[in-house]
Amino acid sequence: MDKFYLEHQKSGEQLSIKEWYKRCLDNNDSAKEHFEVRYPKIENGLIHKDNFYDKEAVGMWKYFDILPLNSKESIITSGEGNVDLERWHFLEEIGKKYFGINLKVYAHRFDNHASTGTWKDLSGSTVASSLKEMGIKNFVVPSTGNIATAFSRYLSDANINFYAFIPKDSSKMQEAEIGCFGQKVFRVDGDYQLTKTMAVNFANRNKFLLAAGTFDPRRVEAKKTMAYEWMRIMNELPDAYIQGLSGGTGPIGIEKGCREMIQLGMAENQPKLLLVQSSNCAPMAHGYQKASKNNFTGDWLNDYPVYENPDTEITTLATGNPGAFPYLANLVKKSYGFINEFDESKVIDIIRIISFYKAVRVGPAAAIGIGGYFEALKNKQLSEGESVVINIGEGIRRSPDFMIRMIEDDQMISSIEECSNFDRNEIKVKIDSLIEGIIG
Repeated sequence: MDKFYLEHQKSGEQLSIKEWYKRCLDNNDSAKEHFEVRYPKIENGLIHKDNFYDKEAVGMWKYFDILPLNSKESIITSGEGNVDLERWHFLEEIGKKYFGINLKVYAHRFDNHASTGTWKDLSGSTVASSLKEMGIKNFVVPSTGNIATAFSRYLSDANINFYAFIPKDSSKMQEAEIGCFGQKVFRVDGDYQLTKTMAVNFANRNKFLLAAGTFDPRRVEAKKTMAYEWMRIMNELPDAYIQGLSGGTGPIGIEKGCREMIQLGMAENQPKLLLVQSSNCAPMAHGYQKASKNNFTGDWLNDYPVYENPDTEITTLATGNPGAFPYLANLVKKSYGFINEFDESKVIDIIRIISFYKAVRVGPAAAIGIGGYFEALKNKQLSEGESVVINIGEGIRRSPDFMIRMIEDDQMISSIEECSNFDRNEIKVKIDSLIEGIIG
């Protein structure tokens, strides 16, 4: 019995991993198709809640039996995924003070991991391990930044040639980081759509493997381990999950993991998916809001806007053409969740608030996720007694320009007479006014 196989989500066709790779190499368009990984051990009830992970293993690979790799010898890892949940009481206090509800709020952080510092490291590990096992020597990816940075780091460990295509507005810091691992970066004079077109043409010309899209089964399986970690740590799933949204691989993986745990009898219900986009690039939020106002009638799953060249500073969330909307929006609706948008102009305020109360320096994409918590409160999408997990998957080191903008009092002195004392409690008053400004 093979450890796993891939099943096409429309036709039901089943492929081995070797057959899937061959198809993708023969025709890179196949990489966009929606295949899901299936595990006979799960289907046949051979995994149960008392032995679903290896207690001796480190990081995400403690879930080796339910990850798409055949040999542990192929694993490329830096211990990613071994991250605890932090209880953020001050966000609970905001819910109680301003909205009169008691919540348990947890931050699932990855911003301070030693590798590249985003949850994309999980995907970097599974993809690099799988490519190594399959003997792939060249790999091409279009990216807004984070996934290319993670791939470059893990593929360098696997000694695989990596070609990253990034849009012109992508972070210089990320371009430098990709290059420092000894990989190749092409900055495209255009938006993400043109970047994807260039990457596809390059891969086809050279007969190189192109990265799969939002439904990449290796990436989805990596992201599902986040949900398994919630179960391992909390012994239950949260009532709601909040994350900043770009393409959608993360929440698709979360839903897949929760669905498996329900199948295994480890959980009863999916968490509400309360996803959030930046107001400057919110095609999924706008599509979902329109559908909600119309009571989800008509062909609502295919009725969403496409924004060319979105004018956003948060390039890692700049997916203006959300091809996964039909699938993802259906998952959100089934979970009784919602896709909100958060005012991008308030991102610096969020970063200041979190820095003050938690001494954690979140990046702009993570700040959008935290902003989603405020939106969920305002929109009455959270209820009394619920537990909430917020994805904190990006630190400020990804966006040094945002860090510089945190400087408020750029004072140059020439003598101590120009120095004045301050009271931190006065700063707290300013920070709390920022909270009230966000709540509205």
